[in-house]
Amino acid sequence: MARRLALVFSLVLASIRTAVVDGKSYRNYSDIGELSKNHASLSLSDILPTHQKTYDKNRAPKLLGQPTVVYFHVTVLSIDSINEESMTYVADIFLAQSWRDPRLRLPENMSEEYRILDVDWLHSIWRPDCFFKNAKKVTFHEMSIPNHYLWLYHDKTLLYMSKLTLVLSCAMKFESYPHDTQICSMMIESRK
Repeated sequence: MARRLALVFSLVLASIRTAVVDGKSYRNYSDIGELSKNHASLSLSDILPTHQKTYDKNRAPKLLGQPTVVYFHVTVLSIDSINEESMTYVADIFLAQSWRDPRLRLPENMSEEYRILDVDWLHSIWRPDCFFKNAKKVTFHEMSIPNHYLWLYHDKTLLYMSKLTLVLSCAMKFESYPHDTQICSMMIESRK
């Protein structure tokens, strides 16, 4: 007998910026990779401080000693494979994280509202260390190219977005079967 499960997600959502180029808004994340073709190339040294030894990628950027605020936005694309035996479900999501790093420099030729950066630069700059507390498996989508993007805005805000497939645990309760309703959370935490 097929079972109906209602999943309720506990998510805290923050607003995400819409990419605007030449008066056109982009909210379809797959189109954003095309935008980088219009920009002159940058190197990592164009955004790191002049004295790179003063930049520590392992220390969070603090403005006037205040904690670094990181905003998260989760767009749930689909929920699949609800498994009552293993008490898991699969979710495809877009995860966006944004934070401000005042230690970075803006490129000299940056006239646009933002620049698309090389995602590999995340290994050389500070980034949030978020993780999904109830995830049993996380898969980054890398179709023909990795499906994640990094933007730098004029106020030195960085926006990192990636498409993920998550296998999440959910403590399901079946006492009221077949009239049960399951409440499952997607828990995002930070180690610091």
